[in-house]
Amino acid sequence: MQEARPTPALDDSHRSVLDMASLDQLRQLDPTGGSGFLSRVLGTYVRSLERHEAEAQQARQAAQWDALARTAHTLKSASASVGALTFSQICADIEGRIRRQELDQLDPLLDRFFQEAILVREAVQAQLGASAAAGSGAPSAGGKGSGSGPSSLDGSAAS
Repeated sequence: MQEARPTPALDDSHRSVLDMASLDQLRQLDPTGGSGFLSRVLGTYVRSLERHEAEAQQARQAAQWDALARTAHTLKSASASVGALTFSQICADIEGRIRRQELDQLDPLLDRFFQEAILVREAVQAQLGASAAAGSGAPSAGGKGSGSGPSSLDGSAAS
């Protein structure tokens, strides 16, 4: 049986919640920041995270493992795209364990999922605040201009 890759410990104070190289790649798509691209992407992601986190909690309570695997799959891809690599790996581990029917090993991993989700949300919100402060009027996550069309970050596209 193939063993899942280990993820960094939650209490590892030397790890960054968001991979700055991933965020830099997103920034390169809008070098001047004039279109507020990074803010829109991060705003979409944090809203998606909140929605999928609630869905995961409901699926866990109802033992709806297929729904939980779908949620983990969606968050795995979206999280990797914004640099939440540890969270993405946790989502991959959850998805894999459900597919392999290793449900008896799921509870500690789900606890980690919800703990890491909090850290990711806080880190993304901090990036949104930094983007708004540095962007000379660039819209924040809830500001004007964030009503772009569907994105893979909101789970509307399969990966």
